[in-house]
Amino acid sequence: MSPLMNEAIMPPRRQYFYDDESLNQEATEMLMPTSCTMPRRQSSCDDDLLFLHPGPVDLIYGAETPLRTEVLARHLSSVRRRKKRINHLSFLGTQLNDSEGLFRLLGKKLKKLNVKELSIDQIPIRNQELMSLASFLNANTTLKVLDLSGARFDAKAMKEISCFFKKNPSLEVLVLGDNKCVGDEGAALVSTALQGGRGALRTLSLQGCGLGLSGVRQISTFLTNCPSLRMLELSNNMIGDAGVELLAESIKNPSCQLEFLGLNSVEVGDRGVLILADAAKTNRSMTSLSLQNNAGITSFGAAHLLKSTYNTQSLQSILKGNHTLTNLNVRGCCRIGSSLLRLADELLSTQGMAKHQVIRFKVSKYTKMKGNGIVLEGFDLKLLPHILSFVGQTNGLSYLFQSIKSMPPLHSQYELSSKNIEETNKSKFKNFLESLKSPRRAKKVYEGCTASFPKQRSIMRNQDGRRTNKHEASMKKLLTSNNNAYKNLLSSKKQPSCNLPHVCSLTFS
Repeated sequence: MSPLMNEAIMPPRRQYFYDDESLNQEATEMLMPTSCTMPRRQSSCDDDLLFLHPGPVDLIYGAETPLRTEVLARHLSSVRRRKKRINHLSFLGTQLNDSEGLFRLLGKKLKKLNVKELSIDQIPIRNQELMSLASFLNANTTLKVLDLSGARFDAKAMKEISCFFKKNPSLEVLVLGDNKCVGDEGAALVSTALQGGRGALRTLSLQGCGLGLSGVRQISTFLTNCPSLRMLELSNNMIGDAGVELLAESIKNPSCQLEFLGLNSVEVGDRGVLILADAAKTNRSMTSLSLQNNAGITSFGAAHLLKSTYNTQSLQSILKGNHTLTNLNVRGCCRIGSSLLRLADELLSTQGMAKHQVIRFKVSKYTKMKGNGIVLEGFDLKLLPHILSFVGQTNGLSYLFQSIKSMPPLHSQYELSSKNIEETNKSKFKNFLESLKSPRRAKKVYEGCTASFPKQRSIMRNQDGRRTNKHEASMKKLLTSNNNAYKNLLSSKKQPSCNLPHVCSLTFS
């Protein structure tokens, strides 16, 4: 059968290589017509059958079958002959028959290929193997992802690839996790090289790399001078409270735009958590903070950390909190109470929401918790219609009435400025809350408050194109008896909607 007929019959679906030749044989036989039989050992022409799909190629080798150097050489030669680009070259715990020969081959062949991602995961790469890759890495300028997790090389071998960290402008993800041989010296070498380089690193993982206080000091300096960094993973290192304090100082820096910080099992206690809580009050970029499995954190430290994002002291304290940090993971800390863990899980439900939606969730939760109303004394009178409308729409008129009841200055101003009350009767209502102790008086005020708010929103468009509420006239008449702040508010260009219980698209900042 001619090659043209083969290309017409075989659908261009497969673009992956497998480390097992039997799987390649099976895949090839599925693509070939039933009348054709392929030999047990593949040739270079047979490998071309897997490159019929246009676009870049992913070469992924698993851990089930040992990988021979000649098989990898044939695959890379096929990629080059077909002028393909390797999008992802991955070795996931692969068993290597000749590791030194294979890495020498990679260092030689990959220099002539365009590779975007290189992942060598859970393979004990030692100094000699990493030095074999140095010729490829130091000459590469297109690699975006480099994952060398589970390796066994040390800082001495990392010096051979320091040129790669400095000159590669495309590197975005660097993973060196689960390699205790890196240590403080390796962390200092990497951070110094990246800091003086041209790259825009976004993810740095040094999980389980044997870091101490010296290494964290170098990382914190790099964190301050690298505004492009978004994710930093430092779990399973002996950092302690002193190391967390160094990181907190970097987080406070306005140039730091970190979004995720992983500090699982780093031997941090309440002292370090209190410093992080103080940094979280001013940081507005971090969205996730993971502190799992730190036995030194107690309910005292967790409460202060949660208070930086959800302070229930007053409504104003809630609005001034951090509404960006929504994922606060403290699971596995055995000395934290269940109520605080439950609150952290509830705040986790706001992850991915917009800022105004997070604020709305927190205010709604706060008003439900305050069964006797919320205190509004600290707000400007111009903001009260917005706040009261949100409370009424979210939790009903009973909460709205209780909130108004909790603000004596508002009631005293309203009563004393009312033209419907004679001068002789004004002294009777100097203390509005005292008058509410009477059930008859309380019922009358509640009915008046209920009747003041329309139950539906009815928008009318005037001839001049201006949208107004059909209840606007009655509301103006109602508010003319209030203080001068409400009069100025009605005369301003941007008038708040008079349908107070149903204004739900309001934000507090």
